[in-house]
Amino acid sequence: MSDEYERGDRIMARLTIIVYQSGAMSVGGNIEDRAYALALIDGARDAVINHHAKIEAKGGLIMPAHDNPLAH
Repeated sequence: MSDEYERGDRIMARLTIIVYQSGAMSVGGNIEDRAYALALIDGARDAVINHHAKIEAKGGLIMPAHDNPLAH
């Protein structure tokens, strides 16, 4: 299956957030339409909040960034 499709749906927009070790951040993708890009970011933020709420409700473990090899 092509990278253009995910779970049978055609990808309509994509944002990529990269955080560098220095703390610098870049955002790439469909950011030309400011209102739409910010709505996508808000939706992604809500998805992260909901994900962590589900993990916490089950008593799951959330790994701190300093224990994550990607953060080093």
